Amino acid sequence: MLAAIIAVFAIIADQITKYIVVQNIELYETIPFINGFMSFYHTRNTGAAFSMLSEHRWVFMVFSFISMGLIVYLLVKEYRRHMLLNIALSMVLGGGIGNMIDRVRLGYVVDFFHTDFMNFAVFNVADCFITVGAVLLGVYVIFFEAKVEKRIQAEKAKQEEVTAEEATELQESKTELQESEAAPQGNSENE
Repeated sequence: MLAAIIAVFAIIADQITKYIVVQNIELYETIPFINGFMSFYHTRNTGAAFSMLSEHRWVFMVFSFISMGLIVYLLVKEYRRHMLLNIALSMVLGGGIGNMIDRVRLGYVVDFFHTDFMNFAVFNVADCFITVGAVLLGVYVIFFEAKVEKRIQAEKAKQEEVTAEEATELQESKTELQESEAAPQGNSENE
């Protein structure tokens, strides 16, 4: 549930901010936001991140759909694995869907955050969610994955042990029942 809330929030925040930019800032217009640090610069990105693959948009879109499908699969299959994994994947998913909506609907992605203190690509809210989600995913893999896997293996071993004990107890009960059925019953005529 948390994963769905985060993904939907990312999509809504991305689409609302893009709508505000398109309605209030002319294409290629710059509006200072934090002097010397960041400005709003309305532009269009026809490619992938940082305008890569702009000539092969369909290749990127197919790759994006497959990636988002894989993320949904992982969220469904591994939702109990660790909360940080769920948060990271849902942020990447929400950001990816936010940008995919633009690509499908408009043929390009609306970008508007521009860093003034360094030469860096123009980006948007969806890109922020994707980036933060990817960083959190890295933190999860580096610091938590081994511990989580060890815990899962221990739980699995314990479950197998319990299952083996239950099977042994069942077999012993069966044997006792068979032995009691096979034992000669007292003759009621002698009584």
